[in-house]
Amino acid sequence: GRCKTTGNLLHSFALHRSTLSILAGWAAALAWLSFMKFRAILTERGSHALCKAFLPTLEKFGKTCHLLLGPEEVFFVQLPSEADGANVAVRFAADVLFQPTNFKVQSRHYNLIAFAVDVGLLLKALRSAFSNDADTVDVKLAQKAVPILGTNEMDNKPFLCFVAKGPNLSLVQDLPVSKPCTPSEIDQLVAAKDVANLCPFYLDLASAGPRLAAVVERMKALSSTVQAALCKYGDLHIQVTEINIMLGALFQGLSVYPQDARTGPQVANRQLTAEEQLHDALEAGEAMAAHILVKHLLKVINVSHLSQPSQILFGIAEGGGHVHVMYVYRDPSLDAPYDDSMSLAFKLPVRDEG
Repeated sequence: GRCKTTGNLLHSFALHRSTLSILAGWAAALAWLSFMKFRAILTERGSHALCKAFLPTLEKFGKTCHLLLGPEEVFFVQLPSEADGANVAVRFAADVLFQPTNFKVQSRHYNLIAFAVDVGLLLKALRSAFSNDADTVDVKLAQKAVPILGTNEMDNKPFLCFVAKGPNLSLVQDLPVSKPCTPSEIDQLVAAKDVANLCPFYLDLASAGPRLAAVVERMKALSSTVQAALCKYGDLHIQVTEINIMLGALFQGLSVYPQDARTGPQVANRQLTAEEQLHDALEAGEAMAAHILVKHLLKVINVSHLSQPSQILFGIAEGGGHVHVMYVYRDPSLDAPYDDSMSLAFKLPVRDEG
């Protein structure tokens, strides 16, 4: 009996320590939050881009994302744990998403603030605000007291608070978010939103999109992985190989970036089979190949209609460590070749196929 009592006491003590640890973590997070300031008024352009394009894109990859706020840029980042193994990053110039005169972000860590948020709930809040013809939509990060389930006590939790205002409208929505990221977690997000180095070269898949999606959809029935091979003269080889089965497709004449990436022949020897052409290109150092998951490639292609990029740049990292896909946009009102105020990027893991 004494051993049993001692065991119960130890178990109770362990639970107590665990509870204290959780509460201490929240207390530290909320203390960190107390030094943070974020408030803004959403722009019409930014809200439209989020509702119509970028949040629906993120929804295709996972239920949650991290919102990383900074004085100059705002990122929506999905880590591999949130996006089924992929890494997704949406970037906005801050003045595209928020009115500059009313925007304030402040913290003790380079004025960066980050937290996790439910993508679907964020999308619902924005759509609700703008479907009611709001003139302005204010947003701020705040703490609110909420009841602790099963007790009479209250606890402070962080929220994104939206206030939509109009002539006959005053709509308040409080969106729960995670505890704020610590400085080290913010640093991890900053590292995750970018690739360390750009790939040696990229092919623009925009012109091949629908045909490529149809081919990869057929391949999905044969294998969970696909080999993607890029040639510097604009060829894309897509291939799946299983026991006694090989299915491949060749897409020719794709644009190559940077344009000076070509160092060998301008075209392949079309008298050879596609497999022989790829073999020769790999041997000559004119091509790179990597195996990636079919589901990742399909998602990257199929979400393009949501944000309608002018270019879909597809590259393989030096050494084949990952696949990097960049959506590039154009602003029709500007003469610039691309719009640097917003972007969407994917970092896809490669598979070791031996």
